[in-house]
Amino acid sequence: MNNLPADVTIRYLHSDDGDGDRMRVLLSAEELQRVEAFADPKRRREFVLGRAVARLLLSERLAVAPAEVVLKVAESGVVEVAAGGLYLSISHSGDWAVAAASPRRIGVDIERIAPRLPELEQYMLHPDEPSLTEVLPLDKERANILCWTLKEATLKAMHRGLAYSPKKLRLDVDFKAGQATVRDAEGCLWEAWFEERDGYYTAVSVAS
Repeated sequence: MNNLPADVTIRYLHSDDGDGDRMRVLLSAEELQRVEAFADPKRRREFVLGRAVARLLLSERLAVAPAEVVLKVAESGVVEVAAGGLYLSISHSGDWAVAAASPRRIGVDIERIAPRLPELEQYMLHPDEPSLTEVLPLDKERANILCWTLKEATLKAMHRGLAYSPKKLRLDVDFKAGQATVRDAEGCLWEAWFEERDGYYTAVSVAS
């Protein structure tokens, strides 16, 4: 992803690299217990991918072995770094997982570029926000998925779920630069970056 500030790091991991024992050895004993508790193979794969990519990323930031990274789960369900002064975010979609870390509050989202419900645009657009199809060199479907990816990344940075309506987030997108700004209902500003990669959009959003 181009032009990320120095305090923001992201890493991708594909399922071809993330399945099996080679990635499971990166996980903690507690995480391995959780993996075995999932009946759905897809859920197991996503969990292994997500935790593995987070540990690989943080091992580089903290200069420790991946298995030595201490992660904890907050009451909200957000995965946190126990030490090192970093915020962490994890996302997965299809065959990909991505993690992002920063000393600032951060959120990352990855979304497959595929048909969505036609109501998506109405569900997520801010009242003062023009349809992105009017301002972006994209067809309606891609514009809406990009908008959704940027807003979902920001909601994750805010530690807010979808109970906080994406309509409360006002986007301004510089498509050529691969950057955006997002203003929430409280007036706080978030900086975001995005890219298209192998049929997916990825966005990372941090507190300005």
